[in-house]
Amino acid sequence: MTLAAVALAAIACAYTWPLPAVAGTGVAHDRGDPLLVTWILWWTSHTVPLSSAWWNAPAFYPSSGVLAFSENLLSLAPLTGPVIWFTHSPVLAYNLAYLASFVLSGLAAYFLGFVITRSHAAAFVAAIAFAFAPYRLSHTQHLQLLSSYWMPVAVAALHLFVERPAWRWAILFSAAWVLQALASGYYLFFLSTFAVLWMAWFLPRRVSLGDAARLAVAWLAGAILLAPILVGYRTIQASYGFRRSPVEMVNYSADVLGVFSAAPDSWLWSWLHSSVGSESEQFPGVTLILLVILGLRKTRGLSPFWFYAGTTVVMWMLSLGPVPRMAGTAIGVPGPYAVLAVLPGFDAIRVLARFWMVAVMCLAIAAAIVVARIRSARTRAIVMTIAVAGLLADAWPRTFPIVSVPAMRVTSTSGRARLGLPLHETETETMYGAIAQGRPVFNGYSGYAAPQHAALRDLLEHHDGRILARLAATEPIEVIVESAGDADGSWNAYVNRQPGVRRSDTGPDWTAYELPISNAVAPTVPTGPSLHVAAIATSHNIPDINAVLDNDLDTRWHSQPQAGGETIDVDLGHAQHVSAVVLCLGAYAGQYPRELHVEVSADARAWTPVYTGGTALETYDAALRSPREIPITLPVSRDNVRFLRLRQTGRVPRTGWTIVELRVIG
Repeated sequence: MTLAAVALAAIACAYTWPLPAVAGTGVAHDRGDPLLVTWILWWTSHTVPLSSAWWNAPAFYPSSGVLAFSENLLSLAPLTGPVIWFTHSPVLAYNLAYLASFVLSGLAAYFLGFVITRSHAAAFVAAIAFAFAPYRLSHTQHLQLLSSYWMPVAVAALHLFVERPAWRWAILFSAAWVLQALASGYYLFFLSTFAVLWMAWFLPRRVSLGDAARLAVAWLAGAILLAPILVGYRTIQASYGFRRSPVEMVNYSADVLGVFSAAPDSWLWSWLHSSVGSESEQFPGVTLILLVILGLRKTRGLSPFWFYAGTTVVMWMLSLGPVPRMAGTAIGVPGPYAVLAVLPGFDAIRVLARFWMVAVMCLAIAAAIVVARIRSARTRAIVMTIAVAGLLADAWPRTFPIVSVPAMRVTSTSGRARLGLPLHETETETMYGAIAQGRPVFNGYSGYAAPQHAALRDLLEHHDGRILARLAATEPIEVIVESAGDADGSWNAYVNRQPGVRRSDTGPDWTAYELPISNAVAPTVPTGPSLHVAAIATSHNIPDINAVLDNDLDTRWHSQPQAGGETIDVDLGHAQHVSAVVLCLGAYAGQYPRELHVEVSADARAWTPVYTGGTALETYDAALRSPREIPITLPVSRDNVRFLRLRQTGRVPRTGWTIVELRVIG
C-alpha cells in the first residue's frame, strides 16, 4: 500500500497542477465554496465544537446558529487544524485537505478492493477508478463531496465483519460511518442507504443473529455520537423555518441523460456534453464501462460483483430524484427516491444527484473484481496497466482552473462588524478577508441564507442609506468596498454619502470606511390583540387566500410574479381601532412586496392611505426580530376602520409576493 500511496500522491499532484505550486495563494475552480469551506475550517480550528460559540459562526451578522446553515466538516479538522495553528494559513490547510482527498479516497478504495479480491493489482484499479473518477472533475470546488474516503473504509469493515464477526470491525464500520457523515451531511444519508442494501444482501445466511446484533450495537453507538450535532442542526434550522422544497429536490436531481455528459474541463470527453447541469455530469468513462460489461459476461451467481453492479444502478436511480427527467422533461414515472423521501431527514437533501458518488465507488469495486478474476498474474498486470491508463485518460482534465485568493483585509477601524461591498459579488471574499482580525461579517454564503439577507442585498443594491444607518445603529461598523466591483465608483460614493463616515484604510484594490454609531434603531412595533378577520379577498391566486388566516406558517398565499396590481381586501366585520397590519413571510424571506400601498376605510367607499412605499427595510427588521415568522409590521394607527386594502404596485419579474399569515393588530 505504500507504493500505492506514493503513486496516488504523484498522480494527485499532476492531476491538480498547478494547485500544488500555489497551495498558499490559490484554490480550485472559483471563490465560492472553496472560500466558504476554508472559512469553516478556520472557524472550527479556533472554537470548541458543539459549543455555543462554535454554532454562532461570524457570518450573516447578527444572526445566530450560522454554522448550522451549512456543512461542519468536523472530520477534516484533525488534518487542517494543526496546519492553521502553525502556519496561520487557512487556505494552505484547505488545499492540503483538498490534495489529500484524492490520495485518501484512493487508499480507501484500495483497501476495500483488496479486502474483497485479495489482489493488489485489482485494488489499484479500484483506487484509480474511485479517486480519479470523471465525476470528481465536475466537483473540483466541493471539498466536502471529494472527501469521500471514509465510505470505502466503512464498506471494507463490513466485509471483514462478515469474514470474522469481531468487535473491531463493527467499531471500524461505525467510526468510518460517523467520520464520513462529519465530512459531508450528504454522506450520512447516502452511506446509510448503501449500508442497509449491503446488509440485506450479505448478512443473511452468513452472520448469526447475535453477531448481527453486535454490528447493530456498534452502529447505534455511532448514531449516539452523531446525535448532538444532528439535534443542533435540527433545532437551529427549525428555529429559522429552513426546509428544502420539493421543487429544489427535483431541480438538483440528476437527469437521465447525465450518464452521457462529461465535465467541460475533461481532456478526452469535453465534447460529450448534453444539455444538463454540472450536478448531472455522471459519465463514468469508457474504461470503467468496458470492465463492467466484461464482468457481466463472465460472472455468474450471487457474487459481490453482482451486488456492486446492481447497486450502481440503484444509486443512479436514486440520484434521479422523486421525479426523473430526461433532457429536463419529466418522464412520467416516479423515481424510487419518492419512497425514501418519507423517511426523516431524506426530505431535507438538496442535491440528490450526488448519490452518484456512491455509484462511483460501486463501479470501482465491480471493476476491481473483474480484474481479480483474471487467473494469470502476468495477464492481470497487463490488464491493470491498460485499465489504469484508460481510467486516467477518461478522468484527466485538459485544464485545472485555479483562481487566486484575495489578500486578508486588515483595517484600523474600531468597527464591531464588517460589510463587504458589492454584497452579492463579495460574499465569500469578505468572509475570508475578515479571518485575520476575526471580525463578524454581514455578508454570508451558505447552504441556507439568513432570513434578512435578501432584503439587505436589495437595499444595498438600491444604494439606500437607511440600511447603512440601521447596521450601525448601536455600534460602529466598517465597510470595505472592493475596487473590482466598483468600476464606476458608485459604491464608494454611496458609502461616502453616509453621515459621519471616515475613510480609514486603503489597499491596492480596496477601500475601508468606518461608520459611527447612528442610533437609527428599528422602530418599536405596535402590540395589541389580533383582530378577527370576517372576510378576505384577493385579485390573484384566489384559492389560496384563506391560508393567510389558518395560523400555519407552512401554508401560504402567493402571487407570481410581482407585476403590480396585486390586491388583498380585508373585512373586519365592524369598524374599530387598528394599530398595524402584519404580513408574515415565514420561509419565503425574499418574497416581500417591493412597493405596497395600504388604505383603510369604514364603509369601503371612502379610502384613506396609511402606508405607501417599499417594505425591504421593514422586512430586514422583521427578520432579525422574528426569523421564523418574519412579521413585516406596517403601522396604521386609525380609528373607525372596518376595511383594509393592500395593493402591491412594484414590478419584479422573477420574484413573487408571499404571505403565510396576515394579522390585523387592534
